[in-house]
Amino acid sequence: MVLLYYPQNTPYRLGRLPMSVMALAAVMEGTYEYRLVDGNVDRDAFNTVCRYLTADAGRSILAVSVMPGTQLMNAIHECRRIKAMFPSVTIVWGGYFPSMHTEAVLNTPFIDFVLRGQSERSFLDFLAMVQAAGPAGSVNNLSYRGDQGIRHNPEYPLYDPNLRPLFPYERVNMEEYAIPTFVGKRTFCHETSVGCPHKCNFCGVVEVFQARWKAESVERSVEVVRLLKTRYGMDGIEFHDSDFFVSEKRVAQLCEKLVDDTISWWGEGRIDTLLSYDQETWKLMARSGLKMIFFGAESGFDETLALMDKPGVTREKTKAIAALCRQYKVQSEFSFVMGANPRKTEEDIDATISLIYELEEINPNSQMHPFIYTPVPFGTIYDEAVEGGLNYPKDLNEWERHEWKQYSLRQNPHTPWLTNRLHKKIINFRAVHQSYYPKTNDSRTPKWKLAVLKFLSAWRYKFRFHRGAYELRFLLRIMLNGSLHEGF
Repeated sequence: MVLLYYPQNTPYRLGRLPMSVMALAAVMEGTYEYRLVDGNVDRDAFNTVCRYLTADAGRSILAVSVMPGTQLMNAIHECRRIKAMFPSVTIVWGGYFPSMHTEAVLNTPFIDFVLRGQSERSFLDFLAMVQAAGPAGSVNNLSYRGDQGIRHNPEYPLYDPNLRPLFPYERVNMEEYAIPTFVGKRTFCHETSVGCPHKCNFCGVVEVFQARWKAESVERSVEVVRLLKTRYGMDGIEFHDSDFFVSEKRVAQLCEKLVDDTISWWGEGRIDTLLSYDQETWKLMARSGLKMIFFGAESGFDETLALMDKPGVTREKTKAIAALCRQYKVQSEFSFVMGANPRKTEEDIDATISLIYELEEINPNSQMHPFIYTPVPFGTIYDEAVEGGLNYPKDLNEWERHEWKQYSLRQNPHTPWLTNRLHKKIINFRAVHQSYYPKTNDSRTPKWKLAVLKFLSAWRYKFRFHRGAYELRFLLRIMLNGSLHEGF
C-alpha cells in the first residue's frame, strides 16, 4: 500500500487542496492501492497514518510532500516517530524542501529516498522499482544513499500536465476544501501550468524547475473549472500557478470561455508582464470574474531588484500596476522580501516601507505581504550570505534545532547583514501594517477583532511610528490565533 501524506502547514480549515499529492494520486489511480492523508484537514493525521501502517507496514511506502516552514517541522518530527515504530516502511520525500536540500534529508537515517522536482513520471518508476526490488539507479529524479555516498539520478524533462489524468477529487472530502475567501464563498484551487520561465535568484521555484514551464490546454483548464463548479458548487477559484499570466493569448482565450460561468478568480503574475497586456485583455479578464492578482513586488529599491535578477520590475512599474488594477477594479496583492540587499540593507528596508505606503494610496484596494528575506541555495545573494558565514544544516536533526527552525519559519534569516536592529525594524513595521491593513482574502477572522487592531494601530500607521510595537505583536498572536504569516 502507498500512503500519500501532506503534513499540516496551515491553521485549521484554511488548507487548500493538497495538489502535490493529488497529482501523484492521479497517475496512480487504477494501478496502485493508495490512501491520501492531509494534515490540514485531519488534525489526527499522524495517528491516521499509523493506523494504515499497522495494517500493512511490511509492504508500505510513505510518500511525504514537504515545504519549508511549519510543514517541514511536522514532517521531521512525524517521520522520525514513524520510522521508529515501523522500521520496514519505505519513506520517500518530495517537494520544494527536499529538492533544494537533498543531501541534508538523506544524511538523516529515517528518510530512505528523495524524489527531486516534478514527480508524476518518476514516482511510478519508483513504485515499480521498490515492488521489484530493482536498482535505484534506474529511477530518474531519484536521490538515495549508495555505496559511494549520496547518488543523484538524472531528471526527466518537464512533464506535460495535459498528460496527467484529472485529480481524483472523489478520493477526498471536498467539503473540507470549500473555503470562504475574498474570491468566493466556496473557493477551490487549481494549477493550470507547471514551473516558471523566470530566473529570480531568491525563489525556490527556479532551483526546482530551472526556468522550465508547461501549461494545460485552455480546454482542459475550462473542463476542471466547470467540474468543480457543477459537482462541488464552486463559486471562486484560486489559480496556484507560479505565473498564471505568462501567455496573454492563453489567458484571453481562457477568460473568453469563463465569461458566462459566473465565477470569480485569483492568479499570480509578474508586474512587467501584465503591464504589457492589451487594454482589451484587461477588460476581458475583469468581465470573466478576475478579483485579485498576486504580484511579487519584492522590494522598493531598484538596486535590490537588479540583484534579484528581476530586470523587468522597478519601483515605478510596481506603482503603475497598482494604478492599472485600480482602473479595472481588481485588487492588487503585493509580496515583499525585506532585507535582501547585502550592502544597502537599511536603504532597501526603508525604500520598501515607503513604497508600501505609496501603493496603498494609489490603490487602497490592495493587500501587502512583507516577509523577511531568507536565502535559497543558489544565486549571487546566497553566495554573499555564504561568504558572510551562512552554512546550511547537514541533516534534518540540525534543521530541527531552534535557530534553524526560526530560519525555516522566516523568523531569523541568518544573513550576516541583517543586524538585530534592522530585524526589529522589519518585524515592528509588519506588526503595525498587518494590524492596520489585515488580510481580506480570508473571511474567518471576526470583524470586531480586525476593528480593534485597526483602531489601536491607527496612530502608529498614520505617523509611521513603528518602533517598539510590542503591544500589536502580542495582540496579533492572541487575536488572530496563529493565522499570521510565518515570521512574527
